[in-house]
Amino acid sequence: MIYIVGHKNPDTDSIVSCLVWQNYKRKIGLKNVLAVRIGELNRETEFVLRFFRVKNLKEIKKVNKKDSLILLDHNLYQQAVEGAKEAEIIEVLDHHYLGDFQTEKPIYYRSEPVGSTSTIIAEIFKERKFKPSRKEAGLLLAGIISDTLNFTSPTTTEIDKKIAKWLNKFAKLNIKKLAEKMFSAKSDISGLSFKEIVSKDYKEFNFKNKKLAIAVWETVKTDSFFGKEKEIFSALKKLKEKNHLDLIFFALVDILKKNAYLYCLTEKEKEIAKKAFLGKEIKNNILFLEGIVSRKKQMLPKIAANLER
Repeated sequence: MIYIVGHKNPDTDSIVSCLVWQNYKRKIGLKNVLAVRIGELNRETEFVLRFFRVKNLKEIKKVNKKDSLILLDHNLYQQAVEGAKEAEIIEVLDHHYLGDFQTEKPIYYRSEPVGSTSTIIAEIFKERKFKPSRKEAGLLLAGIISDTLNFTSPTTTEIDKKIAKWLNKFAKLNIKKLAEKMFSAKSDISGLSFKEIVSKDYKEFNFKNKKLAIAVWETVKTDSFFGKEKEIFSALKKLKEKNHLDLIFFALVDILKKNAYLYCLTEKEKEIAKKAFLGKEIKNNILFLEGIVSRKKQMLPKIAANLER
């Protein structure tokens, strides 16, 4: 079996890109491929799958050396399925910085500095004159909307906008209304513990022998978090200890106002944050970041650069 798999703690782009790439591979004759997930879906992704009437992916816990992998939306071992180092990686489609893996044989590797992996898949369809179905086009559109915050994130490129327009020729959707419904679902924290919230969109990185993590929660309802600092920091502390991290940050992103609140657990995190975001005042271990919403393009590079210094 060849597993098509996104990163741990999957987001909408990671899931829909796997679904559509599986369909494409099967249509061109590769039958032994299976799109899978590592971890539970977030509520936005659950909404998207219901909206397009698509079944959830099978969850896998680990792979072994007999398995082959197609990695989508990531290229770091710490974000990959357990056992990825032993399995054979045969293909990668991604839009993040280059990671830490290596292969014994040449592989198909495509990485672009665009807003989503869904954008890259749609580009491939267009280049190869492969027309997506209405459902496939809609799923890829949802992936782009999610990762670019409906084209307002600094990760958004002109390619994302052009590809979205092309996809909507097939999907025929009201993009604004779809985005509103997606972000409303994403903002729903009812029934969730803060342990679950900080773990939903959580990614680990290694820089200068430091193991750090940045958790993100994107919402249109930041008020739901105000006054809950004790619970949030308690959840971060437990996560830091469990995963043996040197540093952990939690970014509460306001989708509408295009700002973020960066929660710094200890003095170490505060020191790094002060250096990374010069001139920003930290109150009660929380740093307000005006105009900053992207972990990939705005938070991680600054934090990593200051670790190196």
